[in-house]
Amino acid sequence: MELIQYIMLGVLQGLTEFLPVSSSGHLVIAQSLIKDFQQPGLLLDVLVHFATFCAVLIYFRKKIFKLLKALAGFVFLKYRITYFENRNMLWGVIVASIPTAIIGLYLERISELLFSSTTYVGYALIFTSLLLVFSDRVTARGDINTPKSLLVGIMQGIAVIPGISRSGSTIAVALFLNIKRQEAAEFSFIMALPAVFGATILQAKHLNSLDSLMIFPYLTAMVAAFFSGLFAIFLMMKLVRKARLAYFAIYCLILGIITIIWL
Repeated sequence: MELIQYIMLGVLQGLTEFLPVSSSGHLVIAQSLIKDFQQPGLLLDVLVHFATFCAVLIYFRKKIFKLLKALAGFVFLKYRITYFENRNMLWGVIVASIPTAIIGLYLERISELLFSSTTYVGYALIFTSLLLVFSDRVTARGDINTPKSLLVGIMQGIAVIPGISRSGSTIAVALFLNIKRQEAAEFSFIMALPAVFGATILQAKHLNSLDSLMIFPYLTAMVAAFFSGLFAIFLMMKLVRKARLAYFAIYCLILGIITIIWL
């Protein structure tokens, strides 16, 4: 496998992680088209996901810093105001992470099987397209709260299935729950941080089996994923505010049908 192919996989991950088209689904399809592609477990997939994790940290650094200060408000009185101003988002991320972890750990047992089948990916892409179409028709004006966070977290856990867009499905569910668009998008991206970090830790066991010659290609893929991810976040935030996700629904539908029939 040539270096350019690792760069292309990184760019693909960065763009599709935040655009509602399923990064894992695209990686499955792309890897199925690369002759003799192999990786220890799902290590490459998780590492490029971690690179996009870093992109979220950079893009939402101010909001994340406020949430960290709010968390400190449990202990330090000087951060209590920050806590009350951000407690809905803070508790939302904490609560959403619980079902995500439970469902994600359960599905992790069969994730490698799912990652090996393009047929499953095709049907999941069609499911994603339906979510996007209906969510674009929603006018949401409410705020996030604990019960809503729990339901969005459940969707995030299910979205470990390749072909179900994590960003698209969680934003769609948030909109169905009457969470306004800007907040739904921010919450979707930020709530992914604990899940991606946890997945990275789980796959770190495969680092020992990584050939030293593959370290540079893997790092190159991560860098490509990071910068393309920053661009995709910027674009996605604009599209969510303007209710333009239906464009991606058409793409997911077409790709899903092609995947089922021809791949």
